[in-house]
Amino acid sequence: MPHMSRAAQLVERSPFFQAAGPAAMADILRPSFTQLLPRGATLFEQNDEPDFLHMLLEGSVGLQASVEDAGRTMVEIFGAGEVFLAPAVVLRLPYLASAVALTEIRVLMIPADVFRDGVARSHDLCRATTQLLSRHWRLMVDQVVDLKLRSAEDRVARFVARRISEESGAGDAALPESRIAIAARLGMTPETLSRALTGLEKKGRLRRGGAGATVADRKALAR
Repeated sequence: MPHMSRAAQLVERSPFFQAAGPAAMADILRPSFTQLLPRGATLFEQNDEPDFLHMLLEGSVGLQASVEDAGRTMVEIFGAGEVFLAPAVVLRLPYLASAVALTEIRVLMIPADVFRDGVARSHDLCRATTQLLSRHWRLMVDQVVDLKLRSAEDRVARFVARRISEESGAGDAALPESRIAIAARLGMTPETLSRALTGLEKKGRLRRGGAGATVADRKALAR
């Protein structure tokens, strides 16, 4: 695809595009546009009304929620290829979290009304959206189980393992986000995160280096 722009290639690689197919995606991509944003940029604030559906093409985005007089926490971290907070767009309801760039990001902005119209008209787009919402529901349940039942070390191990493809089974897990952001997502302090990584390294499950970790056996780490 040498004639295609980088953004177009990244969109085509996304799970949502693969599920919907090029014909269904064509109408919603036509009025859409991409943005390059620096680390720390805010895409939208908690309680904002959604104007766009966001597809992350490069980088990492954190969803942060806050409660008055109770502070702020990291709800989830999304990587390249993810479409996030579709329920707010579909239901025309305010966002329940803010979205902040944890790294420099490239994001596709799909107008909310265009997306809703597309879902209403296209069976393929509706199916892709159903799959997206189902995956995110499973992600939410898995996160609740993590926080309620798994140890800090187990949570860190599973988080790192998810950064490596199942097909490869081993390799380098990139961790470009700040330790503060990752720790908040995992429901622990940065100090506890560091201790957990040290414990996993001592057990030979991973080897830290640079902005990530090298994993020899993804399945063993995930267990």
